[in-house]
Amino acid sequence: MTGYQDNKKSYKFLKYANPEPGEEVVISGLAGNSDIPKHFGKIQNIEKFDASFFRIHFKQAHTMDPMSRMMLEHTYEAIIDSGINPEDLRGTRTGVFANSCFSDSESDLIYKKVKADIFGITSCGRDMMAQSISYWLGVTGPSYNVDTGCSSTLYAMDQAYRSIRSGECDYAIVSGSNLCLHPYTFLHFVRLGVLNQDGRCKVFDEGANGYTRSECVSVAFLQKAKTAKRIYATIIHAKTNCDGYKKEGIAFPSKEMQSTLLKKFYKECGISTACIPYIEAHGTGTKN
Repeated sequence: MTGYQDNKKSYKFLKYANPEPGEEVVISGLAGNSDIPKHFGKIQNIEKFDASFFRIHFKQAHTMDPMSRMMLEHTYEAIIDSGINPEDLRGTRTGVFANSCFSDSESDLIYKKVKADIFGITSCGRDMMAQSISYWLGVTGPSYNVDTGCSSTLYAMDQAYRSIRSGECDYAIVSGSNLCLHPYTFLHFVRLGVLNQDGRCKVFDEGANGYTRSECVSVAFLQKAKTAKRIYATIIHAKTNCDGYKKEGIAFPSKEMQSTLLKKFYKECGISTACIPYIEAHGTGTKN
């Protein structure tokens, strides 16, 4: 997979790091470690950021988590794409729900930086990812980060949906991001036994041997259907649960609880599974 396109299909956004035969791939800090997979999805130009556009001091921009910078950029694009001027949201009850499962740069920028400065905590902390969006837009709805592992962005979407349904928000911004910046994060996942070495996710296959990590930044702008100018999808219902105890271990999925969740979900929203033409699954292709 080379040149993954964005929804506008206007530029190559994601480069798949797939080495050619004989080509050496070195992940900084773990050179020569054969356990590290040589395949992963990589976003280009993460170092580029227009600080002045977002009214951010250039020194602060240099210490901001790259994920936070890219969330700001894609938030602007999502709002514009909905047909709304971001300036018109100022003072509105717009909520921001961000995914902050991992931040490979947080430890380096906060704990390993030789010279501390006034921007360290406010720029690098994961708790500030949602806050930076709310601050830039000047919105007053709920603003917080969600960390539930792989399901973080979906859980953030659930919270945003409920916030609009309850009347707490008029609009909601849901953002999720993942940047593969630290080599030891790869190594931790390898030791956990969830990454493959061939760069192919064999989901629902007997030969499943793990998944391939990839970088991604996505933002969804939610609003009530009656006021929406452009609609890509409609959320009918949302529901979450937890696996609880499993003898296999905390990181293993539970087929029983996933089945229970789906049955309750379809019953509550009154939709027959026979009417579902397409399902997008979180198919990691792990062994269990």
